[in-house]
Amino acid sequence: MILSRVIEHVKAQHWTAVFLDFVIVVLGVFIGLQVQDWNTARAARTELNHQLVGFRIELEENQAHFSEYRAELTGQMEDVAAMRAAFKSDAASIDAEEISARLVNVARVKVFAPDLAALTELRDSGGLRRLADKDIRAAITDWERSLAEVSRKYDDGLRERDTVLIPYMMQNIAYGPLLEKSSLVADTVGVSKFRNDFAALADSREFDNQIAYRYGNCGSTIHSLDKLDVETAQLVEALRAREATQ
Repeated sequence: MILSRVIEHVKAQHWTAVFLDFVIVVLGVFIGLQVQDWNTARAARTELNHQLVGFRIELEENQAHFSEYRAELTGQMEDVAAMRAAFKSDAASIDAEEISARLVNVARVKVFAPDLAALTELRDSGGLRRLADKDIRAAITDWERSLAEVSRKYDDGLRERDTVLIPYMMQNIAYGPLLEKSSLVADTVGVSKFRNDFAALADSREFDNQIAYRYGNCGSTIHSLDKLDVETAQLVEALRAREATQ
């Protein structure tokens, strides 16, 4: 339509009309591109907002995982403390059977595996780069650093359990009585003819070292986990505040 009109104006040498047609075409292209850019930017903002909401929900779900993991570590520390206190006492407050039950828990390492799917999507899509709020970006960076610290201590505890504690227990402790106290196999394992010697364990520096390390690793992990939990709550609050302004 416009092209045919331009051709007619050129043939008639109506140069003012040709110029006006040219301006109209240029403006039309410019406005079209601008509208396209606006729509693209709006779609990107909408996607980013949805991703941040998903990340906030993911953080809230991870808080429950952190609480469960902390409870597991706290229980292990309590078991270690009870055993070491009994070993120091002249009159034993717990017997070998209870030690077996507590060792089952001390040797257990609960999986630490928070859900990071929403954060991964946010990062891979470039959403973090588009996020204008520098404070939230910095908070996410701090949160990831604290998460890495807890994960490293989890890996340390798992590696120590698998490469040091378990081999030691296989050589120096009757493992059958531990299985008898396990909630997973106690009903089917049967009674072992071997029993653990309370006095021998109490006099073993190596055994004390083993459980003392577990205590230290659990305590250190809880310290890092508490920091992570605080940062998670702060990040959730910041994301909620941002959602309220959108």
